[in-house]
Amino acid sequence: MPKHTGNIKANNQERILNLLRRREDMTKQEISAALRLSMPTTLQNVNEMMERGILEEGEAVESTGGRRARKIRINRKAGYCAGIDITTSHVEFAVADLMGETAAKRSVPLKYRDEPEIYERIGGELEMLLKKGRFKSRILGVGISFPGIIDMEAGWIVQSHIFGLEYVSLDRFGRTIPYPLIVENDANCLSIAELSLECPDYMYISLNKTVGGALVQDGRLLTGEGYRAGEVGHMVLVPKGRMCYCGKAGCADAYLSPNVLSGEEPLEHFFRRLEKGEAEAVQIWEEYLEYLAILATNLRMALDVKIVIGGEMGAYLKPYLERLREKASRYDRFARDIDYLHTAGAERGEQAGALGAALLALEKFGSRVLE
Repeated sequence: MPKHTGNIKANNQERILNLLRRREDMTKQEISAALRLSMPTTLQNVNEMMERGILEEGEAVESTGGRRARKIRINRKAGYCAGIDITTSHVEFAVADLMGETAAKRSVPLKYRDEPEIYERIGGELEMLLKKGRFKSRILGVGISFPGIIDMEAGWIVQSHIFGLEYVSLDRFGRTIPYPLIVENDANCLSIAELSLECPDYMYISLNKTVGGALVQDGRLLTGEGYRAGEVGHMVLVPKGRMCYCGKAGCADAYLSPNVLSGEEPLEHFFRRLEKGEAEAVQIWEEYLEYLAILATNLRMALDVKIVIGGEMGAYLKPYLERLREKASRYDRFARDIDYLHTAGAERGEQAGALGAALLALEKFGSRVLE
């Protein structure tokens, strides 16, 4: 077979795979129309992918006369991607099937340090999960969620304030994880965990120990020229305001980090006080919501997309979402209803960062199932 012919077939099969990941199931005729492929080409590629176990038949569609056509869908178990989320106190793992649904997950108490034994432990824990679930032979790639600025092209963790790192080589992960690898900022991974077919465009605000964010357009991360797109924590919210760890005054991080509420105590302690109606907690919370409303509405004005608020604060914020929307209405006079403000979905569970990393790996390495 001429080389270019093989490239065309591989390209067509990758297009079919990506289409079905977005649309879930379609008839062969619908695939042909959507990709503007001839029916013979569509049939040849679909049949070959079915023979290899990558695609399978789904439900039959209503007949308009003659034999009922069946929809085609991806065989979820044909391949998997794993995700690892590194936090200050533990490491979370998730495995996603070929359609991006969670197939396995676990959390391991482990404090990350830039030391060889830590990387070996992370790699070993991943191998244990893959072997237990019998995923190992079908792993297409691994994604890692890390709190810091990542330059994947250059192969560096450029900076991580939380861990006090600068210019740490990503090869340190690669030495103990023997799969194709992608490393991404934790806020970006959390934002991808929120991705749905119904809403492919949104701004994600991550309220963790530090404040970050990510912009998703048409289901893809916008990273920017210096891989810093979405760094909303260092937008100046209050000129000449509180000092931020970055050295500037008035950054959003200095007003919206959960530490503002709880200091060194667990966040749940603050919300217990708030639920009891303690005056000091109520005042602090009202001020916090005010600043969050300003940030969220400014982002809405600039981007005109749905605003999703997540991270550690996401779950705590749910009961107070209407109060936040009420405050936001005073800063946004263009919207009739502030229905664009949402908290991160709970359906992704505690391993959302790890799942987001797995989904990014699936986007990058998913087509390896065709090899």
